[in-house]
Amino acid sequence: MANNKLIVCKHCGAQIAKAAKVCPMCGGKNKKPIFLRPWFFALLILVIIIAVGASGKRKDGPQKVGTVSQASSQTAEEKTPAQEKDAGKKEEAKEAEKEPEPEIKSIYEVGDILQDGNLRIVYAASGEYQSDNQFLQPKEGHHYIFLEFAFINEGKSSESISAFSFEAYADGYNVDMFYGQDDTLSATLSPGRATTGRIYFEVPVDATEIEIEYSPNVFLDKKIKFIYEGEKDSGYSLEGNQARTDGALTVGDAFENKNLKITYLSCEDYESDNMFVKPKEGYHFVSLILEFENLGSSDRTISSFSFNCYADGAACDSTFIRDDDLSATISAGRKAKGSVTFEVPDTAEVIEVEFNNNVWTSDRIVFTVK
Repeated sequence: MANNKLIVCKHCGAQIAKAAKVCPMCGGKNKKPIFLRPWFFALLILVIIIAVGASGKRKDGPQKVGTVSQASSQTAEEKTPAQEKDAGKKEEAKEAEKEPEPEIKSIYEVGDILQDGNLRIVYAASGEYQSDNQFLQPKEGHHYIFLEFAFINEGKSSESISAFSFEAYADGYNVDMFYGQDDTLSATLSPGRATTGRIYFEVPVDATEIEIEYSPNVFLDKKIKFIYEGEKDSGYSLEGNQARTDGALTVGDAFENKNLKITYLSCEDYESDNMFVKPKEGYHFVSLILEFENLGSSDRTISSFSFNCYADGAACDSTFIRDDDLSATISAGRKAKGSVTFEVPDTAEVIEVEFNNNVWTSDRIVFTVK
């Protein structure tokens, strides 16, 4: 008898049997509203956890954690005998050696070192830039300026850096970015990697205040502000990291999982025959030749943009000058072979190339160049 009890269909208002799964009047399914279903609560909890985690990661925003001068403090051997005997001087030296307290600033200056989540950012230098290209000159009443930064990834996941995340304002007015140089900031940093570079802008010569805003996350309305200070150099130099990656592949090695096989065929210095594409002074091109085989059941896209190169831990620029650059969509059971080329310092001790095997998990395969 209980099954004959009538209820009201929430879709059309008709009276139907309580046991009915589908309303015979409107065809609507007699089921609980979304917000009363168990999976809805599980999803809501997951979203809350992610939101809390994201806010906790950067809850205090960027913080100043030191300056370049503090990072290269005076050693004991450099002190004079008078300093060693002076108790007051000793106490000051001890205070200088202490880790500085984090400080949240509204605007950062040349020499400041700040921490933003997993990224350590060094504002290394600023100054005026003179273009030697007659076709790339500032308009009348303007000049080019630059700001130089270093980014170090101290986290456990990859971080992307782009010059497009910067905007500049001269006396409150937005100004144009200048793209005439090849040392602009653009890199994907895996854990422990770093990059240095400059951003350039075209600003009025009579501007009295120039500020640059950096947006570290496109999904968050947060900006880190830097002030342009004219010709100023902190003397900062990125410290090289010669640590080698355990398990990195060498020429002749192969990586294989259930979906993909990669064979490291060769590595060579590359001489460009294009007079307009040459490495800058103190650098040379290196090319890796790789073979990809799709072992899975669906198509796999391979691109040179999935590779990153690091020399002594610092990001290197990609170069797309060869006819056999890797770019292919491989169907199941098919293969592709091609090259990836980078511009690397002549003096580098350790050079490694990373292939991003999974964009969601930051799973990377490392190839040894040197």
